[in-house]
Amino acid sequence: MAAYASLLSLGNILDHLLQHPPRQGGVLEKAQIDSLLENITFLQEFLEEFSLTRGDEIQALEAKIVSSAHAAENIIESRVVDQILEDSEDGSERSSSTDLLCQDLQTVIEEFGSLKKDVMKIKETDHELIEILQQPRKDGTAGSFIRGASINKNTMVGFDEDLIQIMDTLTGDPSNLQFLSILGMGGIGKTTLAKNVFDNPLIVKRFDRRAWVTISQQYRVHEILLGLLKNIGVHVGEDEEKTQNNDDELGLRLHRCLFGRRYFIVMDDMWSIEVWYVMKRFFPDNGNGSRVMVTTRLSNVADSFNSCILHRLHFLDEDQSWALFCDKVFGKESCPPELEQVAKTIARNCGGLPLAIVAVSGLVAKFSRTIEYWVYVANHTYEALDTGSGELCFHILSLSYRHLPVHLKPCFLYLAIFPEDHKIKISRLVKLWVAEGILKPIGSRSLEESAEDNLKDLIDRNMIQVHDYGSRNKIKTCTIHDLFRDLCLREAQKEKFLCVTKFHSLSYHSRIIDSKIRDEEELKSLFANLLLKPISYLFSNDGFRRLVKSRYIDCDSGIFSSTLDSLSVVWNLQTIMIPGVNLSQTPMNLPAEIWEMPHLRHLKKDEGDFYLPDPPSTKTVVLKNLQTLYKIRNLRCTDEVVGRIPNIRKLGITYREFPDGLGWDDYEVDNLARLHSLESLFLKSAEKVPQQSLCFPHSLKKLTLENCELGWEDLTVVGLLPHLEVLNLMHDAVKGSRWNPEEGEFLELKCLRIQSTDVEEWIADRSHFPRLEKLQLGGLRHLKEIPQGIGEIPTLGSILLVWCSPSAIYSAKKIQEEQQNIGNYELEVRFFVQRLARRHEYDTPVTAGWWKR
Repeated sequence: MAAYASLLSLGNILDHLLQHPPRQGGVLEKAQIDSLLENITFLQEFLEEFSLTRGDEIQALEAKIVSSAHAAENIIESRVVDQILEDSEDGSERSSSTDLLCQDLQTVIEEFGSLKKDVMKIKETDHELIEILQQPRKDGTAGSFIRGASINKNTMVGFDEDLIQIMDTLTGDPSNLQFLSILGMGGIGKTTLAKNVFDNPLIVKRFDRRAWVTISQQYRVHEILLGLLKNIGVHVGEDEEKTQNNDDELGLRLHRCLFGRRYFIVMDDMWSIEVWYVMKRFFPDNGNGSRVMVTTRLSNVADSFNSCILHRLHFLDEDQSWALFCDKVFGKESCPPELEQVAKTIARNCGGLPLAIVAVSGLVAKFSRTIEYWVYVANHTYEALDTGSGELCFHILSLSYRHLPVHLKPCFLYLAIFPEDHKIKISRLVKLWVAEGILKPIGSRSLEESAEDNLKDLIDRNMIQVHDYGSRNKIKTCTIHDLFRDLCLREAQKEKFLCVTKFHSLSYHSRIIDSKIRDEEELKSLFANLLLKPISYLFSNDGFRRLVKSRYIDCDSGIFSSTLDSLSVVWNLQTIMIPGVNLSQTPMNLPAEIWEMPHLRHLKKDEGDFYLPDPPSTKTVVLKNLQTLYKIRNLRCTDEVVGRIPNIRKLGITYREFPDGLGWDDYEVDNLARLHSLESLFLKSAEKVPQQSLCFPHSLKKLTLENCELGWEDLTVVGLLPHLEVLNLMHDAVKGSRWNPEEGEFLELKCLRIQSTDVEEWIADRSHFPRLEKLQLGGLRHLKEIPQGIGEIPTLGSILLVWCSPSAIYSAKKIQEEQQNIGNYELEVRFFVQRLARRHEYDTPVTAGWWKR
């Protein structure tokens, strides 16, 4: 697997050099590049064909491939850096590094030629298992990357009695605060059982406050308190999140929010009783039937918890194992008779461990249903069963890993860089996979699309779980079970794919740099072979060489500013992410050389904005790879600028403080309509945007407007966008007291968010937003009511109101009541009101939840 990843990465670098050499006139002889690429392709095809069938026999060969590929990559990158540094020094001999590179590469080419001969010998041997393991897969073409039938909910089998007991305890007569615990080994279903309880409609209705927090082995009380506060819907400021010495204040705030209310708290995956001793003082006994429940895999923790009821989960019996297996593999279908005997053997061999059953069902469900393959899987699960209960689960999970297609293995093992129980943000994970060069290009599909396909495949195989969805119903975050993460760590280190330190840091290829190291816990974000060196090392003479070779930079504004003068020499840079809060209103000035970085794919600043000058006229480089440009101050959307970014998908622009003599006509905002790949647009203005500037491409799926002071009638041009799914109208984006949309508008809109406008009257019915799923209203203190016809939209699933008028809240309740009267209990209505009784009192939710961006 590491061999395949190293070949992909090397091929990626060679392609970049071939398309856009960092030095005028080229870096390598084309014949050398072609020779290397030919050998790389040959070896990739061999690994794709043989990795499943002859894994043990080709380990030595794979080690040689890894060594040769890494050597070639290091030579290329080092010599390219030499050339760049030579070009930056007047009077240098510019041919020396190129000559050395060609000499070194000739040696590498000879090594690859030797590897090709070794492969030819292996291919001449018998192919005994190929026909079994290379069967066509079911549903081999990945679908759209959205919520679908292939993403299953938490299935609970075998714990019906436990569920009944827990529900009885939670809803029973004892009025004092009671504690419950669920005990069992990893993968046995503790979290699944707790989640089914937590989301049960009876529990949702009974408790005023519900909160879920995951503890994990490396816990921090500060993070636990923040998680609980956010989960019950309390707004927490950014300063409070960063301050590490205010745990008592956060705890007292939690105590106040729970005091007098019936609450239910779940503390999942507790590894130490010490955390309970710290936390229990913040849970008041209100004498109203409040409950706290923990899940743990450690008996001493459960015993010390003083729970009124201890639920010890046991392995599933054969019938339960078979039921869970069938549910995951066949769904509503029946098991084919010819497979039933071997299928029951597979289920039985999992030893009654739910996670193992889920994992192996994800394995067999992706292959065609042939008796030969299923017998092979059954035999291997039996071998795993013979290893003993201690390693049973790991061996079964290893079976799922070993039988991943070779192109998925690097993506799966890469998940080891994230801490235990971390909510992995999909947008970041995709960028990291792309930057690492571990994705195989497929036809005309972008690497990001290939990454999303791979992620969906891993989800379908039950190896990672969906955690949350975004506004467009695309997967937003995912998680990986602790046991699967342990598997990632073992296999990644065994194959020398990456090394994760005790700080969860990645040391792989020196190409990904994330300098967010404000404290020890954030060292997990340092992606470089610089784990023991201060971040200032990056900007010393030696460290600069590493920076020049980087592909992904994620650092705060101050550190990034110090690199701007040298940014143009980072020849293979693909992603620049600037997180965090920007206290200054002054935009960060980017160099004009940004327009000459052909490999750049994402340039994003979360807070504040960049200033990007017009592209230089001396050299025309079309940034065909650029997909994200966010946020740019006063971007002039001239013909030249729009022509330089033809494939942009996400764009953020802010307009304010125009220089003297310039007006809206000079910025040519109407040219945005020419960006035919644009899917997401953020547009903010400090003054009213003229109606003639409102021109958007038909490809747009998400639009966010802020401070634009449009009239409601101006939204007609927005409503007619054929693919628009999300519309966010923020902080005076629209001015006016009455909104009466026309029929035929917003036909594909799924999420509508309106915040801080002066609208009073809204006239609409189900015909205006026929596909609406989410409605979020904030700060609408003058809105009289939500149109009752909105509740009749069949797709509507939730209405959220934050700090809206009492009459608007009343109308939302009325909509929910009317829908329940006709049998629709799926519509969720949540609202928040502002309490002013105490000084420093934060806005308190009436029900759980919070405004989600």
